[in-house]
Amino acid sequence: MKQTTCILVMITLLFIQPDRIYSQNPVKIMPLGNSITQGWTDGSLLENQMKGYRYDLKQLLQGAGYSIDFTGSESSGSAYFTDHQHAGIGGSRDQYVARLLFDGYDERNDVQILVPARPYLDEYNPDIILLHIGTNDVTHEADPGSIQQVSAILDLVDQYESRSDREVIVFLAMIINRKKPWVAGSGYQTTVDFNIDIKAMALARIAAGDKLVIVDMEHDAGFVYDATDMADNLHPNAAGYLKMANLWHSSIVNNYNTAPVISPIPDQILDEDSSCNPVSLDDYVSDIQDQDGDLSWSVTQLGTPRLDITLDEDNILSAIPLETDWFGSQAAVVTVTDNGKNGKYLKSASDTIVFTVLPVNDAPLFTSDPILSIDKGQLYTYTFSATDVDPGDILKYDAIELPAWLTLYADSKLLAGIPPQQGNFEVILRVTDGFTYTDQPFIIEVIGQSPVTDAKGENRVGIYPNPASDYFLLSLPEHSGNVLFNLFDITGKPVLSRTICSSCELEIVTGQENLLPGVYFYKVIMEREICTGKLVIN
Repeated sequence: MKQTTCILVMITLLFIQPDRIYSQNPVKIMPLGNSITQGWTDGSLLENQMKGYRYDLKQLLQGAGYSIDFTGSESSGSAYFTDHQHAGIGGSRDQYVARLLFDGYDERNDVQILVPARPYLDEYNPDIILLHIGTNDVTHEADPGSIQQVSAILDLVDQYESRSDREVIVFLAMIINRKKPWVAGSGYQTTVDFNIDIKAMALARIAAGDKLVIVDMEHDAGFVYDATDMADNLHPNAAGYLKMANLWHSSIVNNYNTAPVISPIPDQILDEDSSCNPVSLDDYVSDIQDQDGDLSWSVTQLGTPRLDITLDEDNILSAIPLETDWFGSQAAVVTVTDNGKNGKYLKSASDTIVFTVLPVNDAPLFTSDPILSIDKGQLYTYTFSATDVDPGDILKYDAIELPAWLTLYADSKLLAGIPPQQGNFEVILRVTDGFTYTDQPFIIEVIGQSPVTDAKGENRVGIYPNPASDYFLLSLPEHSGNVLFNLFDITGKPVLSRTICSSCELEIVTGQENLLPGVYFYKVIMEREICTGKLVIN
């Protein structure tokens, strides 16, 4: 009962027809008081016929979209409805109600209602208390200053709120007056004075932050204090109880804020590097007081945020992974908050959405840059590399387009060869993970003027056997001057160099030269030409 309230000065009947009603938790209402709360009239009704204001109030609130549950230890009116529980005890006074709330003891009838004795509100946990008490105090007590006991009732409600961490709004009635004629000794003026004191006490508590709603039942219910609305000197008839129900109803609708209701928002499934389908959050919320546009939404990701979650002005939710190629699950709590009542008593509701990001096969990517130019007759090598973000993928390489002088060594991730002539040569390498692939196209520019013939030219340079094993012979055409023989491994690293003076044949023993099995390139530089070729050693 903390923080603020409103004072009602007129009857307002407000029926709200919500667009959507979801599974709203019932508002627990405790009608608290004496025989007027019980539903007594003139003594002619059986207990199961004593519906009082409660039956009509339930119909009015349900018609306005509220789900309610009357609560309390007492029962009357079962002939009309099943929700006939309350806390109205015939003959009760304010001090009796205070004792009832304190430990569940009915002092009026000397009965321990709650066994073992314990706080009454802890047993029934109301959200709203409708307190109409004081009629018997005015009738049987000379001092209407007994309102101090009404204040004690409100103190016990505050204590319950602190214990239970629950919010309870007390709708405190300025009680109905007596049936006319209002003559000296009828109790009319005493009731007026009692209500004046009740209002002053309540306003003081409101100023101190208590959450109360003053309901002027004496004046604002529209009572006609004769047989029109009164069954006897103290109790309303059916018409009077209906007027009480109308004022309780308008007081609740105008002052009690129910929380929004969220229906389960579906979990979302999306592919990595993509966004989820837009989710209209307004489709999953209902509030009997507020329109969709008056509700505000927020989103909080649980744990380490993995998603970029956005909400636009129409409360459309979108989500996309923050990190490229991330997949997994991310839970997020969406919370909707209403406008409250006059900007106060704001309430919220939440739901959790699980976003599941599915892995998608990503194409492998080349991470190396090719060499784009080479001199004619020089050994060209390009060690390429590629990566794939998908764990466990096995990459394979192929050449879609290669010039004749260039060889792909896929296991070594190498392109190598010696260009025999200048020009522009198109190359297309391909890497695949077995599902998708990426090509790397490029042009090699071969420049230079030195004459080059390959091993198949007329001035043949012979290497045999090729493939070689223990040795190989280099056979040269007739020549004058020195001849330079260079051998390179497939990475372009020089591994052997010999100068041949006049002989036309050179024997190379592979073991002596530490030539391991593999593929090699040779280049023979003679006086007027350069010959190149490939040598395989087993």
